[in-house]
Amino acid sequence: MAQGQRSSFLLIKPLETGLATLLTNIAKVVGNYGVAIIILTIFVRLLLLPLTLKQEKSMKKMRDIQPELDKLKEKYKDKPQEFQKATAEIYKEHNVNPLAGCLPLLIQMPIFIALYYVFSGNSIPNEASFLWFNLKQPDKLFMFGTFAINLLPILNTVVTFVQQKMISNASKGQETNTTMQSMMYTMPVLMLVLFYNMPSGVTLYYLISGILSVAQQYFIMKGRN
Repeated sequence: MAQGQRSSFLLIKPLETGLATLLTNIAKVVGNYGVAIIILTIFVRLLLLPLTLKQEKSMKKMRDIQPELDKLKEKYKDKPQEFQKATAEIYKEHNVNPLAGCLPLLIQMPIFIALYYVFSGNSIPNEASFLWFNLKQPDKLFMFGTFAINLLPILNTVVTFVQQKMISNASKGQETNTTMQSMMYTMPVLMLVLFYNMPSGVTLYYLISGILSVAQQYFIMKGRN
């Protein structure tokens, strides 16, 4: 990113410094920056667990009031403003915040941006590596002519698809299900494009976070049955 773009993230700088210091200290203990990233990811997911459980409660309330919302949609199908007002009253009555599900993602975004700067700058040694790849470069599993085949972004795409599939299945019968079906296919493609040439340290963080999220969602959905 250009220096001008970086200056727009002034609030990210302390987080970048903190993450670099934390990763360096963990790496000194475990002997590897890749393992340090995995430990950091698990730690972040544990910190977010209370918010995730709160998110699940909010989603359950949304599922419970969906029949009422469907009736309102039919009643006010030609009166969008009245529909919005009635919907807001339903949300208030049942103490539902439809944006609550976005909170864990919003909290993780600064971490993601800070990690990008950590692995794009000089905070981490250039020789920092894990398995076959340098953490400051795309993983380059092998070359196909002049084109690099990067495995981590491909794995991220698969994990993102599984996540979206689970969310879509959990939302069956809800008004948002059509959107979920669309996101199930568009999000993995977006993730592939976004991560393909990123430093593998960032991609590794997102991959581990995604795998943990899938496992967490599996147990949450299992608990519903």
